[in-house]
Amino acid sequence: MNYRKLTMPIFGIAMFFAMVIGCGSSDEESLENPSSTAGDNTARFDITINSGELAGDEDIFRIKKNENVSLKFSSDTDITVHLHGYDIEKTVSPGNDQAMEFKANATGRFGITSHGTEAEHQDHGSQPAHSGTKTDPDVHAALFESETLTSGDMFSYQLPMNIENTSIPYHDHMSHGAVGSIEVSSHHGESDNVLVTVVSGEHQFHPDNVIVKPGALIEWKIDSNEKVRLTSGLPPSDHANHESEEKTLIILEVYP
Repeated sequence: MNYRKLTMPIFGIAMFFAMVIGCGSSDEESLENPSSTAGDNTARFDITINSGELAGDEDIFRIKKNENVSLKFSSDTDITVHLHGYDIEKTVSPGNDQAMEFKANATGRFGITSHGTEAEHQDHGSQPAHSGTKTDPDVHAALFESETLTSGDMFSYQLPMNIENTSIPYHDHMSHGAVGSIEVSSHHGESDNVLVTVVSGEHQFHPDNVIVKPGALIEWKIDSNEKVRLTSGLPPSDHANHESEEKTLIILEVYP
């Protein structure tokens, strides 16, 4: 018997079965993870809110650290959703779905809360123009709102010339108990730049009250271990027109 001639067909048959088994394993993996594709490391969740309440029973989302995350929100009423910890906020309205997209680089449990919107409430991070328009300084974020700030950051706001002889309250949106005020006085206020230091603890703003003239520039220097978001107006819980407190909708769990 010629052993060399017999060995080659057997080797070919073995290779054929190895390829078949390999393809079968790949197909099984694809069936177990139908939403995963090569190069796609995004965890996607569709979230429906009806009358301010979460639709469905799934209220805990679990993801791995460093996954890309996409949370798509739809609502039948105007509502603001806020992801704590990562500090992302979106305003959702009927027919205007919104997505939070971020990389889960922090582990732990993070709440996604909601509260009703106010017509006067500006989107986070925006600073509206005030060319001759009278604005209620008590309204949340009507005059200014910073991005999320950390130690070493600076934020500034220049008063319009048409605001005078009034008081502008402001607060830290990350900690509603931290409040300060800006007194605008044409006769007694300072016209130069005014610096406010933001520190950790119960009394965050030093000084917590400044008196300035119209057109003055107020600067805040962050010297706090906590995240800060400087926002004009009264805190939501103190505002007369605030209709609802924050409500937890979902818990996001990020594990190593």
